[in-house]
Amino acid sequence: MLCVWWDWKGILYYELLLNNETINSEKYCSQLDKLKTAIEQKRPEIANRRRVSRQCAHVSLITRQKLLELDWDVLLHPPYSTDLAPSDFHLSRSLQNSLNGKSFNSLVEVKNHLEKFFAEKPERF
Repeated sequence: MLCVWWDWKGILYYELLLNNETINSEKYCSQLDKLKTAIEQKRPEIANRRRVSRQCAHVSLITRQKLLELDWDVLLHPPYSTDLAPSDFHLSRSLQNSLNGKSFNSLVEVKNHLEKFFAEKPERF
């Protein structure tokens, strides 16, 4: 599973999960901390601004507490909507096209492909 966060200038942070690894509250809160660090490093000019996080209505109490701790606003999805925003489809389709016909023998190869894929995307992607 690939988890990606980006803004208008490009990829901020992504994490490729190991086989059979799932997203739970602890993992997601860890990712939010890493995202905050990535924002501070890659976008220092906006590091102290209030963030907006898009969440499903069914997020855990632990995750909601983490978002409060980070002082990030939350935009909830309606309960029966997809978790994907239109921009997610844009990224997914492009990534899928880059993966067509490829096979990887290790997680390192997958990570290398992702690094190259993200590096080749223009800032406005």
